Amino acid sequence: MDQQPSTENSLRNKALDEKFCGSCGEIIKIKAEICPKCGVRQRNPLSKTALLLLAFFLGGIGAHKFYTGKNWQGFFYILFCWTGIPSLIALIECIIYALTSSEKLQEKYDASGSGVVIAVIAVIAGAIGIVFVISILAAISIPQFSTYKNRAYQANVKSELQNLLIAEQAYFAEHNLYSTNLEEVNFVPGMQNVTIEIISANENCFEAIGVHRQLDETMSIDCNGIK
Repeated sequence: MDQQPSTENSLRNKALDEKFCGSCGEIIKIKAEICPKCGVRQRNPLSKTALLLLAFFLGGIGAHKFYTGKNWQGFFYILFCWTGIPSLIALIECIIYALTSSEKLQEKYDASGSGVVIAVIAVIAGAIGIVFVISILAAISIPQFSTYKNRAYQANVKSELQNLLIAEQAYFAEHNLYSTNLEEVNFVPGMQNVTIEIISANENCFEAIGVHRQLDETMSIDCNGIK
């Protein structure tokens, strides 16, 4: 049976940094783990509701284990959370907690790891938030980057086709016809990833196509310009 607080202690109020021993009622420091009078280790009262909520919603990462001070078990839950096994175990534990009276839970556990739970949840929430933000930025930037990259490839092809047009016009001015031979019109491709091919040419016009290795589409040009 718990001892009653001493008369001396009952006559004075406890300070802000003090508390009553849960066993003998002696006024002790709030951070004291063991009562200097009765030698009983102090326990933080456990909330059954908090335990159930942690086990049900965050049991897969061992939040309920950290709450009850079983930190090593909590770390194993985090380590294997990707397997889904800790979530299943936590669900079973949640059912057991729900069927156990608050008094029994108080006898078996205490809330010695409340601060650790808050820290773990904060870290995990921060990590999830960072991943969420990065995912959003990636979803926005990757398509835009791909679009800009394709436009740059298209600009390279257009530039080469324009150079071919100039070369063909110069050849036509001298020979009064267009040529199907790139070397004959003195056209030298300036970009390694761009391929230019003259499809047809006569005294009236010519037609050529250009393609970039990174693009599936082709672009074409004739004596009137890029189509």
